[in-house]
Amino acid sequence: MAGRAVCADGTEARRYDAFCDLHRAALAISEIGQVRQVVSLDPPMLTSEFEVRAGAVPFLSDVLPFLRYSGGLPLTIEGSIVSSASIDTVNDDSYTLYMDTVEIKGSNVPLLRQVLDSGLRLESRNLGGLLEQNLPGYSNPKPLFRTTYVDDTMRICRDQDGKLFVYSKLSNATSTTDYSDVTADLGVGSLLSSLSLLI
Repeated sequence: MAGRAVCADGTEARRYDAFCDLHRAALAISEIGQVRQVVSLDPPMLTSEFEVRAGAVPFLSDVLPFLRYSGGLPLTIEGSIVSSASIDTVNDDSYTLYMDTVEIKGSNVPLLRQVLDSGLRLESRNLGGLLEQNLPGYSNPKPLFRTTYVDDTMRICRDQDGKLFVYSKLSNATSTTDYSDVTADLGVGSLLSSLSLLI
């Protein structure tokens, strides 16, 4: 949504949508896990968690040509893309968002996990501020998020182009997911557990 908010309506918006379509096609090999959105009021924040997994070695024959097996090893790369935004203004049926950070949590890739957990993340607001200072006419995007509450457990949200996002309330918790118990082993532990069932 923040990326779309930078684009003007018309040609720029169509180009952005085309880019998103290509991006989804490029990620077709991956699998989307749970998608969560956490809304907190003190301070007013909206956090999105988007869990993804993909084959760690999807095309084994590309690495070892003498192997005829065309698939990959049953190992997976997992992680959650977590984006945080401040709720800037609130109206009766909508609010504007101010993107703060984007980071990867719960990665199961050894060594990379330690780097990510040390605080590595994209400081979106700071980057936008730098661009504002150096690019005439640029301003940090503040996407509009319209919300219709169907009942106490379901809401329908719309972006500035009217695209729909349906959310179902699972709890009253306002804390984000703790990924500290995810093991950075590329899924080897799960693989061994599965193999033990075959013996």
